[in-house]
Amino acid sequence: MGEKNLTRRTFVVGGAALVAGIGVGAVAKPCAAQANVLRPPGAVSEADFMALCIKCSRCISACPTDVLKPLGMEDGVLRARTPTLSYLAGSCTFCDECRIVCPTGAVGAVDPFAPETGRIGGAILHEDRCLAFLQSGSCGVCVDACPYEALSFDEGRKPVVDQKKCNGCGECVRVCPANVLTSFSGGEVRGIEVVTDKTLSEMGGQR
Repeated sequence: MGEKNLTRRTFVVGGAALVAGIGVGAVAKPCAAQANVLRPPGAVSEADFMALCIKCSRCISACPTDVLKPLGMEDGVLRARTPTLSYLAGSCTFCDECRIVCPTGAVGAVDPFAPETGRIGGAILHEDRCLAFLQSGSCGVCVDACPYEALSFDEGRKPVVDQKKCNGCGECVRVCPANVLTSFSGGEVRGIEVVTDKTLSEMGGQR
């Protein structure tokens, strides 16, 4: 009798787990498609990334500039502990270490000088924070720092981003002094920010 109850209980629990798994999978796909997260350079599409990433944190541990961070629970249960990029203390050098250590192929090869074949994202300027917009000619640190010549000045010496050259390395964000020299209510966002191509598309491009 005990064995029959145990077998029935195992069947019920197993069936419930299967149904739950199917439910999570059904939710994961649309959630992955809607995600708007900066992923490691060379990452596959967001839906495929979510299917492949096993949250092993190897890419995060291997990153020599410490720009890869795990997403928190506030970004959703399904995306928690998957890698994203933060440029507050460093930038991406496209060293390829994240691809080398990834065990599932969620991260592929990418050429930083050919952003059209795959990039992290694109830089956008916040005119209400950028010192060069707040006081003309007062700053140009990001333009000088860009390793890929994706930033230049317009006639009024305001920074301009060339999205065809920008690969989202984040060096401009790292060196931006805006949130150091001035105080903003928006927290960590600086005068320039790297966003996903999805965000750029929704914004209709950006300067």
